[in-house]
Amino acid sequence: MEGICEFMTGTARTLRVATAYYFRNYYRSKSFYLMLIIAILVSVLLTYFSLKYINRLDLIIPKGLLSALGNSGKEEIFGYLWAFVLLDLPVFASVFFGSTAISSEIENKTAFHIFPLPIGRVTLLISKYLAAVAVTFITVLIYVAFQAAVFEYLFPGPLLLPFYQSLGLLLIFVFSITAFTFLISSIFNKNTYAYITVFLIYFLVFNAYEIIVEFLYKTTPYYLLNVAADAMEKVYLNISTNPFSTSSSTFAPATVGTLYTSIGVMVAYAIVSFAAALIIFDRKEVK
Repeated sequence: MEGICEFMTGTARTLRVATAYYFRNYYRSKSFYLMLIIAILVSVLLTYFSLKYINRLDLIIPKGLLSALGNSGKEEIFGYLWAFVLLDLPVFASVFFGSTAISSEIENKTAFHIFPLPIGRVTLLISKYLAAVAVTFITVLIYVAFQAAVFEYLFPGPLLLPFYQSLGLLLIFVFSITAFTFLISSIFNKNTYAYITVFLIYFLVFNAYEIIVEFLYKTTPYYLLNVAADAMEKVYLNISTNPFSTSSSTFAPATVGTLYTSIGVMVAYAIVSFAAALIIFDRKEVK
């Protein structure tokens, strides 16, 4: 029993040290500063939009609908708009930090120096994954902090519950999209292939599949990661931006069942993708 405890303690210590090492590498990289600039730039643009149109929403939304939404209507509308943009930030961040996690070791020949180490490949990959998740979440938190500050200025008082729900969903989404990028990275030996493949699958394949299924079969493919991620905006208003969507759009938040389904899908993507990445990485040969 003592031997098992010592082994677990040693593994945890190794994992902690390796995670801290990769975290430092990530936040010192050019990718981190690039994502930092992107997050700040997008935040500034949304801040300008919010300040400019806070009293001019009638130019976008009929006055009757605004009245029906009540006092919190404006905050929900702007929350939806901020969340709509937020959907893509974790994808870009995870691609920068996660898609090269394994492929870069092969392409840059650093795997020759890492794989023979006494640190197991599983521990190595978990530490990289946790570091990538942490730095990705920190990057998108800058955007969320801007949103909170703007909303506090425009709508004095406590933030609405959907804000915190969206933040929780964001954290789960970061885990899932990062795991997905790690899976793609484990397949390729070239960084460029990993970058392009993640973008193509998420922004092209998933969206094309969603449109085809909804248009031809009149059903929503809730099992797609991008569809599940939409819950981040639908906690404010249950509106679909897909012109072929079969789900009814309302100015009410998404139902609890919809949120639970989205959470389940994102958790499933995180577990399955990372498990597959572990298997591939553990069997990967260094050439």
